[in-house]
Amino acid sequence: MIKTKSMKLSDYFELRKAEYTYIQVIPSKSCKNTSTDKILVLANTMYKKLDKLIKIENKKLVIESKLKLSYYIHITRSSTGFYFIVPSIFYNQFKVKLSEIWKNIEINKVNSLPIDINSCTKYQLQYKLDDILSLDVDKKSNSLLNANLSVLEILQDQESIGLFYNFMPMSQKEQNYFKISSQEALNNFKNGMNLKQSKNIVDLGVITLKFLIDFINGLLNAFLSTSNNTANTFIPVEKVRSISTSRKCKNDIIKTQALIVAKSSNKDREDQLCTATFNTFSSVAGDNELEMKEVKKDIDIEKQNIKVKSNYTSTLEAGKLVNVAGKSIIDQYKNIKHNKVLELNAPKCLEQGEVRIGNIKVKDSNQMTYYSTDEQMKRLGRVLLGPMGAGKDYYMVNMAKDIIKADRGLIVIDYIDTCQLANNIQKITPKEKLIEIDCIDPKLLQTFSYDEYKYNKSDTEYEKVDICMQKAQQYNMLLDTINDVNSSLTPRMLRYLNAAATITFRVNQYSSFKDIIDVLKNPTKRDAIISELPTEAIELLQDEIDDLEELSKRDKKGNVENVDSKIDGILDRISKLKSSSIFTKLAYINSSENNIDFIDSINKGKVILIKIPAKKFSKNMRSLLATFFLQKIWIAKEQGATLKQTELFINEIHQSYHCQLLMEDILVECRKFNLTPTLAMHYLSQGTKKLKESILASGSSFLLMSGCDVKAYQELSHYFEKDGYTENDLAELDRYNALCLIKNEEKQYSSFIAKLPA
Repeated sequence: MIKTKSMKLSDYFELRKAEYTYIQVIPSKSCKNTSTDKILVLANTMYKKLDKLIKIENKKLVIESKLKLSYYIHITRSSTGFYFIVPSIFYNQFKVKLSEIWKNIEINKVNSLPIDINSCTKYQLQYKLDDILSLDVDKKSNSLLNANLSVLEILQDQESIGLFYNFMPMSQKEQNYFKISSQEALNNFKNGMNLKQSKNIVDLGVITLKFLIDFINGLLNAFLSTSNNTANTFIPVEKVRSISTSRKCKNDIIKTQALIVAKSSNKDREDQLCTATFNTFSSVAGDNELEMKEVKKDIDIEKQNIKVKSNYTSTLEAGKLVNVAGKSIIDQYKNIKHNKVLELNAPKCLEQGEVRIGNIKVKDSNQMTYYSTDEQMKRLGRVLLGPMGAGKDYYMVNMAKDIIKADRGLIVIDYIDTCQLANNIQKITPKEKLIEIDCIDPKLLQTFSYDEYKYNKSDTEYEKVDICMQKAQQYNMLLDTINDVNSSLTPRMLRYLNAAATITFRVNQYSSFKDIIDVLKNPTKRDAIISELPTEAIELLQDEIDDLEELSKRDKKGNVENVDSKIDGILDRISKLKSSSIFTKLAYINSSENNIDFIDSINKGKVILIKIPAKKFSKNMRSLLATFFLQKIWIAKEQGATLKQTELFINEIHQSYHCQLLMEDILVECRKFNLTPTLAMHYLSQGTKKLKESILASGSSFLLMSGCDVKAYQELSHYFEKDGYTENDLAELDRYNALCLIKNEEKQYSSFIAKLPA
């Protein structure tokens, strides 16, 4: 007897269900719904032909389920949420697409929708007229979502409303068939025919009446022997289809199922909530509109077809259904969970360092970030952009703490108000590292001399004269700073000034500024200085001596006089310098033997605080003093003060035109000389055009602080936008937070939002 062996059906056949991933989209105020139709275009790409759904694996017939996309909006008094159900195998594609369409959103995987739809009262939405006719579609308007959310006014605690949209992909062939087969319906619409999908007795009466009118028109036309093209005698009817319907005929089509669901303590209340929600869809009524019908049966939200009425919608129409809240809606309805700003991590290379940028929060994690310690990157400049009160000074004090701790050098040029920045940094600086230059303290005051240029006795005469000439040239900018920015000394005056300074310094390299001017305006002192020149120097400086001789003339009695008219621009500036303040006068008069050695101090990593109080000096004099010290710092760097990295702080550099001129060149060269400038401004264009260009060309990092002028963002927008940031992120910054654009070795530029160190 042969024993038969039974086989299970599952050994030969498998119906493989699609796996779905549930995601919640948390919007931000920068979200716009102008391109949501692209989500549905992507959904249509999930369509598979029947032969692609059936395959044989290990002698088993496998039939895969068709795929779909679902979108759900959940509304309660306390919150409004936005959810997608996407095929797991397409999760990454949809995640990328959603991030492209809605900037700054957060996408989180969740286990399920926040409600069991089958525990609710359900109503399906379907077209009232033929499917080829479109709802009103305005991509720039959020009218539907705004109208949907208006039901919040009637919602009570423990009640909820949901909008569930199910999108079933269509093949291109199926879409084309729908458009072709709908041409008759379009013509009927044009001719005023009734295109209701379910007609009642009134509709049938209207159709009968129209038939009678057409019959009478035809009969009268026959009696009157009129052409077929003659207008109807009764009721001329011709409807023009809307732009939305015209677009639908050319647009991609996707099958859409829509449900309104409501949950409350009793059925009548649920019906009322569904009706109220349905009424909000009148906001998109166009050539077509929607009607609702209750659904009694349970539905499986993971099935491709949830067994309710399907509507052939354009991807533009469906895109109106798939909307999230943007700025106006979030501002109006306070129950919408949203991210104020886009939260991005910093690159790994900024997670360790010496000088803090600030703390980055991404979801529930926090990470302190630092400026790069890469040998090249750490020498590039930084720019702090923000209004008064944004915390620029406070941030620089915290930077100073880190700089001192890292044993770097620091120089602060402070000419703002009462020098609060310099004073606050002084409080945290160890005494052994501190050098204070207070321009209103005669004991700490520096004279107008560029002692960074020095020659030794052992130097050749050529080297000595060369150093004197370099030193002399520095006074050109210093004198130009005294007058209006558009007023410069003439080339001839500069020739006399350079000649006098070069000869004076060759005789005594510690000469005061006054000594130089005396040589220019006093023939007796001029002759005395020239007579003290070494013989070798006279030969090398003969041109300069000849230039100075031009300033001497003899009167009728044979006395030697000075030709002041040739140097009147110089003398005018010196008069302003001496009369402006007793402190500028002292700096002009005194010799430089007691000046601080900037080269030595910088190489030792000292903290040099230069204080120029606003109440003691005019704007021009503050600019002159700031320019003078910036010159000395840069000369010191060029002359060998490069052993330690030096940080330089200048607040509101736009207040000193000549500092800006100097900084234009310093920024693009500072990396070579181990100098890192930090500039604080309101926005980039506040400075000169060339300074802005130098800042951008030098690879500087930027911090846009809370309250920052939008101009600051616009000037750097192409860097921020590549990471997804918008103007709205800047506008939504919390106090003492900054939108950062940081130069680094890993990504060139990285942008993120950081809370500044407390």
